[in-house]
Amino acid sequence: MSNVENSCNFPEDAEILQGFISDSQELLDEIEPDLIELQKVSEPHDPSNLEILNRVFRLFHSLKGAASYFHLENIISVTHEAETVLNYIKGGKLKSSPQIIDLLIRACDFIRKVLEQLSENGSEASFASEAKSLAEQLSMIVSDKHSCNEKSNDDNQDHTSAYSTAVEKKLESKMHTQNSQDIQITIDEDTKAEFIKESKEAFERIELCLMGLEKGDNSEEALSSAFRDIHSFKGNCGILGLSDMEQLSHKMETVLDYMKTGEVDTSPENISVLLKIVDVLRDTLNNFSNGDSGTIEGCHIMMDLLDDMIPITSDEDVPKLGEILVSRGDISEEDLNEALATKNKPLGEVLTDSGATSKRAVESALAKQENLRSKLNVQKDIRVSLEKLDALNDLVGELVIAQLMVTRNPDLRGREFENFEKAAHHLDRVTSELQDIAMSLRMIPVSVVFKKMIRLVHDLSRKFDKKVELKMIGEDTEVDKTVVELISDPLVHIIRNAIDHGIESPDERIEKGKAETGHVTLEARHEGGEVWILIKDDGRGLDREKILEKAFAAGLVDNMDTSLPDAQIFSFIFEPGFSTADKVTDVSGRGVGLDVVKNNLEKLKGKIEIISNKDQGTTFILRIPLTLAIIEGMLIRVGSNYYIIPLLAIKESLVTDNAHITVTPDGQEYVNVRGKLLPVIRLHDFFNVSPDNTLLDRGILLNVQNENKEVLLFIDEILEQQQTVVKGLPNYIGNLPGVSGCTILGNGDVGLILDIGTIVTSLADSGKNTRNPPMFPQRNSSCAATN
Repeated sequence: MSNVENSCNFPEDAEILQGFISDSQELLDEIEPDLIELQKVSEPHDPSNLEILNRVFRLFHSLKGAASYFHLENIISVTHEAETVLNYIKGGKLKSSPQIIDLLIRACDFIRKVLEQLSENGSEASFASEAKSLAEQLSMIVSDKHSCNEKSNDDNQDHTSAYSTAVEKKLESKMHTQNSQDIQITIDEDTKAEFIKESKEAFERIELCLMGLEKGDNSEEALSSAFRDIHSFKGNCGILGLSDMEQLSHKMETVLDYMKTGEVDTSPENISVLLKIVDVLRDTLNNFSNGDSGTIEGCHIMMDLLDDMIPITSDEDVPKLGEILVSRGDISEEDLNEALATKNKPLGEVLTDSGATSKRAVESALAKQENLRSKLNVQKDIRVSLEKLDALNDLVGELVIAQLMVTRNPDLRGREFENFEKAAHHLDRVTSELQDIAMSLRMIPVSVVFKKMIRLVHDLSRKFDKKVELKMIGEDTEVDKTVVELISDPLVHIIRNAIDHGIESPDERIEKGKAETGHVTLEARHEGGEVWILIKDDGRGLDREKILEKAFAAGLVDNMDTSLPDAQIFSFIFEPGFSTADKVTDVSGRGVGLDVVKNNLEKLKGKIEIISNKDQGTTFILRIPLTLAIIEGMLIRVGSNYYIIPLLAIKESLVTDNAHITVTPDGQEYVNVRGKLLPVIRLHDFFNVSPDNTLLDRGILLNVQNENKEVLLFIDEILEQQQTVVKGLPNYIGNLPGVSGCTILGNGDVGLILDIGTIVTSLADSGKNTRNPPMFPQRNSSCAATN
């Protein structure tokens, strides 16, 4: 049985494992775009790129630390070697190259495969040989460039927890020799021996306390005991002039103090870091007893580990640049004071110009400062299942219906209840706020899916030997989680087609006078009550004539009518099996992908628009309703039936007279609205119900719009505007033409929510001539708008 299987004997362990898998996949989604960005830069050590390196390093470290909890040795070994490679690049000992970045990307792919296997059966055993091979390849990068730096071995490992090995490897891989500027204090041998003896005893007590915390012992008592011992050790180090051990123990003392107040968790990972610090202090103490100066190699690295545990609650908690440099031993207090006296230049520039420290040391300190400052903006999250969120939204929807049934109860009409009106108003406001919050819980930024396209573009551009850059705009735009799930596949298929068939080869682009690098742009933005997602490329564009030829050959059109509008011709590419590709590749050309796009958009009640110009490129516009749960609607009546029209589809309401009405020979009615002839759809005919009135000049007309088409809906009465909870039609009813759903009205009746797009389209499908309306003599006046 594998280690993972051993660690998942209880349901809570399995739940934690699933959380680890989900979190790790999110970390990989963050790592890959940064790695691809690093592949583009020539100098990863520039300040602008150093933070990317640091971020990738931290993400790999987080992966490794989390994997250690489950003893996932395959992931641990690969992430550890990836950390080492990144650390050498950060330290300037290794030059980044596309080949190295490719190998790191392969490491991400490998981890994804392991995570998928873990999700299926909880085991990673089948990946042992692949993990070993990949780890060796990563290790060879370092060993080929540097034959140096042997890693130190610890003899005292027995007490460490699952995280200890991972933390130790990080410390060992990151340690650099640091020049000491400490002042040496002369002490007699007896005092030195007593100090060493007491310190070793203190370390043993601290270790017992920390290991007790892992087992669930009394945390307050254990923390207080460990705090007292490390405090005493710190004081002794200060007296003896052992500045490295003093600083490190002081930082550990601070962490323990935060643990006592509950501001830092006594998690296995945090305890393991503290145990490793104790090991380092003990080893340094042993070296000191053998005549060493008592300095600690890579002291600032371990200080950073402890700093990462300390909560940052305000900008004042972030150490200043000079404080970081002094604590790391990069400069002395005197250097800092002299530099601060020069006020016409930034501190870092003054220190490097004077030779007090190196530019790299300043950049590293600034990176640490920014990392600590970023903790101010970190949000505390909890994991909630999607089922619970769906249940909450359903209940909020029912609450909205109940609120309408109470506040608009027909039994209350004509009566005045002052206190009831106040309470109803308060209920309406609270319900509205609750609804907004509940809906926002399901909203996530489209960057979740946009970032995945970075890797796709990277891989496809290399596969087809094309130069393609991806630009993202509005990735912070928030949409419903269902939308994110359903647009992922459409984006993949559209981008595949864009790179395979749209973007030209570098030589062809140069011949056309274009830059050799093609561009694909992903953009998201809110437009009214919709989310628009645009996918643009600057390639060769869609071949209008070729699409029409294929459509004619497939029987989609009766003749080669070149006068058909672009929108109609371009819509043929969404038909199943339709393709204009001259050759089929393993990526696209089979006529399947865009059919998936259409089907997924239909599930979201969305629409697709295409704009394409020859040799200028193509733009796909995915128009998706902002929410599928609650909409603003206009309640109308036709006879005894109630309908809701989405408010965003309504332009205006109006009444007319016979002078502005005409009927074509095929029976289609038109009304002249301010010089524009609009066709009329009688809703009572569409739904086959009995109206109160059949005369256009005695009823109400609603001007509704779908895409670029306007029609007039003939109705009996406009009742009110209201929030509408969208519910699906029962299965036994099936799909009703012109109806997208239903809702419960305030009086308990059922109202049908109209699908304006289907109703408008039905006019064209009826065979009546709506493309060329009859000519009217222009009049000075037209219908009276009543909106």
